[in-house]
Amino acid sequence: MVLAPSMKHRNHAFPLSENKHLLRWVDKMAELTKPAAIHWVDGSEEERDRLYAGMIANGTLIKINQKLWIGCYYAGSDAADIAHVEDS
Repeated sequence: MVLAPSMKHRNHAFPLSENKHLLRWVDKMAELTKPAAIHWVDGSEEERDRLYAGMIANGTLIKINQKLWIGCYYAGSDAADIAHVEDS
């Protein structure tokens, strides 16, 4: 995907959509969840590479053998984040 020059350095805190229903829903969810930031995804390769690099840096995403599986990664969950079913 080739982006127009204005898209390459856009502020991801501002939406690409003008859909008032979507914008109202995002505002409502932000009010409920109090996120540190909202990132509007544009789907560009540059954005993907930046997100992957951040996840690799913090250990969320692990690049696997690129000779065998080009472009493949392992994404695991923290054991503390997994719901457990307990026997009664």
